[in-house]
Amino acid sequence: MSLLIILLAACQGRPGQGELYVYTDAQGNLVTIEKPEPEPDDSQSEPDRKVEGLSLGEPLEDYRPSEEIDQELAEKERDRFITYVDESGQLVSRPVDMVAEREAQAASAEPDYAEVSRGEFLETYRTIRQDCCLHLLDGASELAAGEEMLITFDRHSPVMLGDEPLMAKAVKLAEEVSILDLKAFIRKSDYVAAQLLWLDGEGRPVLLIDQPFSRKYPETWYRYGYLQGTLPRESGQRHLVVFLPYQQEQPSTDGLQAVMKGELLLSAQ
Repeated sequence: MSLLIILLAACQGRPGQGELYVYTDAQGNLVTIEKPEPEPDDSQSEPDRKVEGLSLGEPLEDYRPSEEIDQELAEKERDRFITYVDESGQLVSRPVDMVAEREAQAASAEPDYAEVSRGEFLETYRTIRQDCCLHLLDGASELAAGEEMLITFDRHSPVMLGDEPLMAKAVKLAEEVSILDLKAFIRKSDYVAAQLLWLDGEGRPVLLIDQPFSRKYPETWYRYGYLQGTLPRESGQRHLVVFLPYQQEQPSTDGLQAVMKGELLLSAQ
């Protein structure tokens, strides 16, 4: 028995060997077996061991700066593809430059306005007194570049001097104003069909504009339709008088109705 214990101790003392188990089998024999050594643990992957072996000062081979990744993502975001069935029945997918597509659509799109035909208007003649608007200048509001002014007409509006008491509004323009933009809003089919009269520094008429509108914009879900015209300001034109050349509502051009009450928007540049 002592010899067996010595042998067991010698076996357990061998370096590199596993543990020994001793038991008695069914026949009463004493059996000694060796438990095999455990296999190496593969739960730690090779990349993990490689990273553990690196010092903080060593650069990673797969490292990419964030700017490069952001640029790549932005380029991928711009990539768009359109898929369609061609004439032969084949399914085709091709890249589309969305920016270029939008620019092409904008260039080929029809304008959202209609040109006001000059052929529908006849040449007119109106007698205007030299002192027609002097009394209007005292209450004239000044309009500077970059500003807007809403002009309204109603039964309390002042009138020009002359054969007919035509409702009028005078505006004093700042020196830096070079361009005027006039809009007449269309409500259903009614609008204010105004005319414009330029005055010099002394308040005397120098130019009559019979038809100030050149474009017609249709009504949309968020705004009224309107007529629009752009007027350059020439030397010697100091004041502007906006007036109605009629005294009662009457049919106008393009199926519209010229009315006595309404609004005009005057913008200066």
